[in-house]
Amino acid sequence: MTFGRSGAASVVLNVGGARYSLSRELLKDFPLRRVSRLHGCRSERDVLEVCDDYDRERNEYFFDRHSEAFGFILLYVRGHGKLRFAPRMCELSFYNEMIYWGLEGAHLEYCCQRRLDDRMSDTYTFYTAEEPGTLGRDEARSGGAEAAPSRRWLERMRRTFEEPTSSLAAQILASVSVVFVIVSMVVLCASTLPDWRAAAADNRSLDDRSRYSAGPGREPSGIIEAICIGWFTAECIVRFIVSKNK
Repeated sequence: MTFGRSGAASVVLNVGGARYSLSRELLKDFPLRRVSRLHGCRSERDVLEVCDDYDRERNEYFFDRHSEAFGFILLYVRGHGKLRFAPRMCELSFYNEMIYWGLEGAHLEYCCQRRLDDRMSDTYTFYTAEEPGTLGRDEARSGGAEAAPSRRWLERMRRTFEEPTSSLAAQILASVSVVFVIVSMVVLCASTLPDWRAAAADNRSLDDRSRYSAGPGREPSGIIEAICIGWFTAECIVRFIVSKNK
């Protein structure tokens, strides 16, 4: 480190009032890019491009950032568990802290990544509804107010179908879809069995009507198959309607 009080074996990071002492050698290869950049600073101007203020007498660097979020990030980079959101803190605010210190969304625990994606998706939907862009101011207010409910509804439906962990309804829908897939596979496999095929042939000989008719001679496998196909078709249509990229 070419700038700082000479002879000092360590530096002090003051993040939102919380103070952390780091050795100069540790500072060089510190996992957080913003902190490691302090090692290469050659002048006070370089230092102030990295932090908000600097006290040369105490060799202390000040960062006007969220202290609790930095504590969580510091525990993560030191190898103490996985990175999760700080309690009672907005996901987007915590993500901004991560970006500031040099981390990315991929460093988050998977469940927190999903929460961040949901919050960013909600924010995107809100701002696109509030700021149509090319419309006039009066038209934008009326048009945005009318379009906002439908866009929120489409976004809610999209998450329900594409993100099984987003809500209880999404979990139930995913479970029902899996059940239909399993039933369809079982019926398809069972229909190839000799006994099943012989029973179906006997039913057709007793009644030559369609297997999807409501008469007593209908094949149960045909009805189950028709129900499964109807479910898959309806699900495909709904997914296409709510998809962002058709």
